[in-house]
Amino acid sequence: MATTFRFAAHPTEPSEVLAWFRNLATPPVETIASRGMVLYFSEFGEIEHKLDGSVDAEASPLVSVMLPKERRGVVWTIGEVRFLATPLRRRYPGLHRISAQFSRWISGRECVFANGVGHDAVNTFDYYLEGSIRNFDEPVWAFPSGMDALRAERYFLSERDNDAVVDRLCRTLRLRGIDCAAQQ
Repeated sequence: MATTFRFAAHPTEPSEVLAWFRNLATPPVETIASRGMVLYFSEFGEIEHKLDGSVDAEASPLVSVMLPKERRGVVWTIGEVRFLATPLRRRYPGLHRISAQFSRWISGRECVFANGVGHDAVNTFDYYLEGSIRNFDEPVWAFPSGMDALRAERYFLSERDNDAVVDRLCRTLRLRGIDCAAQQ
């Protein structure tokens, strides 16, 4: 199973997450993907392929980054960083060390939601975390722009939530006096 980190940040500001990876001693190769970016850590090995020729993400030194996006004008998505190789520690010890460094760095942000034990989240902002966000075990860390948005009553969804979930949230928000933009 991938190691996942989730975060709240402004979707149009430069990404602090990407800046962190770009500042590594050996930065990864960045590739734009359909749902964000894929970071390839070539120093740890080759990209593995399945028999059908597709990339075997669980066997390759890859990290996916889904940056926050705006949906329907008033809703932002939560960003995600996923270290895809499994088992990460045994397969790519160097990438596991980067994962541990990233964990320490991102956990220096304010935890705004946590399902699991051991995080100091106040969960004060649950009301603004909609859709499937609260179904995941990983905590949500907020960068300053994400904290500003939560304090300004911005609503967040998971990137994985489909249009039906967004439609349902927009109907709820209309009852609260907030209009979503037309479907994007």
